[in-house]
Amino acid sequence: MRKNFLFILVIFLLQISCNEKNSTSIKGSIPNLPDGTMYMWEEGPANKIDSSITHNGNFKISHEWNENKEPNIIGIYHIDKSGIKRLFNFTTNASYNGTPGWSTNVFYSDTIISLNGKFKENLPITGYELLYNIKDVSGVAIKAGRQTEAYYNIDGDLFQKIDDKTIQTVRDKISKYPYSYHLLYQIIENKNNFSAEQVANFLKSFKGEIINSKSYKNLLAYNQKRIRNDKIPLSQLEDIKGKKSEIFDKNYDKHLIIFWASWCGPCRKEIPLLKTMNKKLNSTTEFISISIDDDKNAWKNAVNKEQMSWKQFILDKNTPAYENFQIRLKLNSAIPYTVLVDNNLKILKSTVGLSSEKEIESMIK
Repeated sequence: MRKNFLFILVIFLLQISCNEKNSTSIKGSIPNLPDGTMYMWEEGPANKIDSSITHNGNFKISHEWNENKEPNIIGIYHIDKSGIKRLFNFTTNASYNGTPGWSTNVFYSDTIISLNGKFKENLPITGYELLYNIKDVSGVAIKAGRQTEAYYNIDGDLFQKIDDKTIQTVRDKISKYPYSYHLLYQIIENKNNFSAEQVANFLKSFKGEIINSKSYKNLLAYNQKRIRNDKIPLSQLEDIKGKKSEIFDKNYDKHLIIFWASWCGPCRKEIPLLKTMNKKLNSTTEFISISIDDDKNAWKNAVNKEQMSWKQFILDKNTPAYENFQIRLKLNSAIPYTVLVDNNLKILKSTVGLSSEKEIESMIK
């Protein structure tokens, strides 16, 4: 009888543990918050996923996640009964561009999150005006779990410039927060800015359940492929006519590859400059544009509108080919990304962001 009782108790505790792991409860007590509705969002305020009525400043949102959902970034905003929308920001313990205590409108999907205290309305940012019915507010104290704690103690610009100091800081942060999905996600996003050996050392420092996550295992597998870099071929890609073909013309010694997308403002802004540079340099350097658009029709429309005279390809991010291009050409998520290679796929130079005429000429010369 006692054994049966203990067995049932263990099962019950395991169920509670699983439920806690896959749920987020946001409880708030904000005295000066008007009655209305508090919304919880994921991947940006436009994607609201849950809500709760607020009364006398109190509310509670209980959200259940899918069983295998990894910790992710979420946020909240409030709309009162008069239609005023309040966007909430929270003060961190870290810095951004040297300024301590930078604010963010997100936190991680920890199991229990509490928000307490009065909010204050922030002064408008110079040159940036919100609509009359939207207010930017801060001052509410947030208490959350260890994923948010790690995020709020890591400088917001840590991965903007990768150098020896950055590498050591990342090592130190993983040592302090070996369970941090934020650190793991940032390493994934910037994986090609680190050597394969550096990424391997980062991975060895993580501990706990995070090493069984899909994100960790995918990065581990990707990094092992990077070690075999020179053995990874680049696939043929689909051109604007729908035909698969080789991306390089070996009659050229150098190839300037521009990764872009139809929805990327800086990418489109760069095209007139690329046209000028192609006319000036096309006798020595092959220009190639590769789009990472998800929408093939949007890509075709953009190509037809922009009238670029050089090779145009599209690369599907959901195929093994995309990973091969990432590894061989050190492609991260930021575009426009311009990379100059020789016929052996040796990277001669690369740059991220909107290029200038001087930068492109410097790259090629």
